[in-house]
Amino acid sequence: MALSRRSGGRSRLTIGLLLLTSLALITLDFRDAAIVRSARSAAGTALSPLRGAGEWASEPFTTAWHGVTDYGEVQAENDRLRRELDELAGQRVLEEDAVQQLAELLDQQGLEWVGAIPTSAARVLAGAPSNFTHSIDISKGRDDGVEVGMPVVNGAGLVGRVVLVTDQRSTVQLITDPDFAVGIRLLPSQVPGTARGQGRGRDLIVDTNLEAETEERPKAGVSAVTSGVDRSAFPASIPVGKVREVRAAGGGLTLDLVLRPLADTEELSFVTVLLWEPPE
Repeated sequence: MALSRRSGGRSRLTIGLLLLTSLALITLDFRDAAIVRSARSAAGTALSPLRGAGEWASEPFTTAWHGVTDYGEVQAENDRLRRELDELAGQRVLEEDAVQQLAELLDQQGLEWVGAIPTSAARVLAGAPSNFTHSIDISKGRDDGVEVGMPVVNGAGLVGRVVLVTDQRSTVQLITDPDFAVGIRLLPSQVPGTARGQGRGRDLIVDTNLEAETEERPKAGVSAVTSGVDRSAFPASIPVGKVREVRAAGGGLTLDLVLRPLADTEELSFVTVLLWEPPE
């Protein structure tokens, strides 16, 4: 214990002498004598461990202080980066939507089965089908040559027909409407029938005059197009759908066909109006 006290006293005495020396050197520093320079260098060497220890001890507090004072700037930078990421994400969605819409619009061009019939491409504006409505509004009307009764298609096939026209807009009855009917023929058999809507998201039902035991019994997968018979409401050869099922009807004496429409009437961005009117 005595040795410890002596060692502690000696250390305090040494530090005190070094501090007094430093003060003396500061006082004499203006003379810039060689002996002063040498003494100052020696004192700096002796005090450097104490200076280093002080800096080490104060470093956590300094870091914490900078963290507090710089927090606002860091938060602002994070907010800016988040806004930029949100803007990029929104821009990417818009670009994807534009690509999809362009693809759909291009699908309306060069429809081989349209032949020489003039057409007018239109954007779908409103009126997504529901359980109570089976129509859409489009961006073309009487000013573009659209009239009531004209067929409406997309790149896949028949979508419906125009039932209401204003100068710049039209309403289209979809093929899924239970009040919708269209004459069809099957390929390649040419068997005729009448396809009727059954409601949103449901297949069409085709009434035929085929007997249940006929050799002409259609098979699942065959295609159906508009018949185009005399005074038909639709021109011939517009794709309508594919047979999904053949089933007995009329007490098992005749056949009905379940027809899956080719046009997805619930996912429409653009359609094409065939500027065609049935002959009187």
